[in-house]
Amino acid sequence: MKKRYVAPLLVCVSLAVPASAFAHSRAPAVALDYRLILDSATKSLPGVSVSILDGDRDLHIRVRGATVTIRGDLGEPMLRITPSGTWVNRASVTAVAEKLTTSLSHGWKRIASGAGYTWHEHRLGPPPYNGSHLGAVARFAIPATVDGKPVTIGGKFIRYRRPLLWPWLLGAAALAAAVALAVRRRPRVRCEVATVLGAVAGLAALAGLVSFDAADAPNGQVAWVQIVLGVGLAAVVYGSLVRVRGVRRAHLGGIIGVAAAAVTLGALPVFQHGVVISLLPGTVSRALCVLAFAGGATAAAASYLTEEAR
Repeated sequence: MKKRYVAPLLVCVSLAVPASAFAHSRAPAVALDYRLILDSATKSLPGVSVSILDGDRDLHIRVRGATVTIRGDLGEPMLRITPSGTWVNRASVTAVAEKLTTSLSHGWKRIASGAGYTWHEHRLGPPPYNGSHLGAVARFAIPATVDGKPVTIGGKFIRYRRPLLWPWLLGAAALAAAVALAVRRRPRVRCEVATVLGAVAGLAALAGLVSFDAADAPNGQVAWVQIVLGVGLAAVVYGSLVRVRGVRRAHLGGIIGVAAAAVTLGALPVFQHGVVISLLPGTVSRALCVLAFAGGATAAAASYLTEEAR
């Protein structure tokens, strides 16, 4: 690999860092077997807004002039969310298990300011997958109080069928075969194939990453800074692709293809689960992944053949 292309490669690979990964340590979810649907009573709690985030595992509560107390597994007060901030009960064993506080102690400790709070809620963990039973298969219930009145934050686990893998494998193989046939019959088009296919694969990878990151915001807000940074870095790389000519452009296209394929590795679970955590429809997200991975790998191969031909 030419040294002058190492920096562009690092820029492309940097797009693999999901925006949500800057906000929390857990890997972002891109696909699941379930959706969690809140009950109508939970959606209509007075002065309280409830949502499920981060791949249907984080619970986000925002209050408007109300005080919400979340109870733990033993019925003990665990969290208190008010318009001015959030407090954790240091005597709650559930709070310790959820790592909201470090160890058992006494009293309440303020852990956040503002009128909302998000935490990883283990009671949102779904039952084991069983493809023979789809639709609403289980319920979740989290006891709480709103201004001292007992309520339940509840809903249903909706199980979805897992997608068929073979049509996507067939599509990826067809793309690779078509490109291989073209560059074999017409060796002169190898540079153009590597350039165009690498550029398209890179755009597909970027579109997929943005759609995943924006849909998997752990704090309930889109991580615009990281998304804009990724788009800006891509603009620099594609600006370089426009300026260079000939074989160097093919090499850069191949490098972009390698980066696109590497970036897409983290999104491959979309082919294993029925629910895709993306702003785009599941089928579109899977198609982008096929184009980014198969197209990127094929672009890299075409770039290599161009170098071998020289």
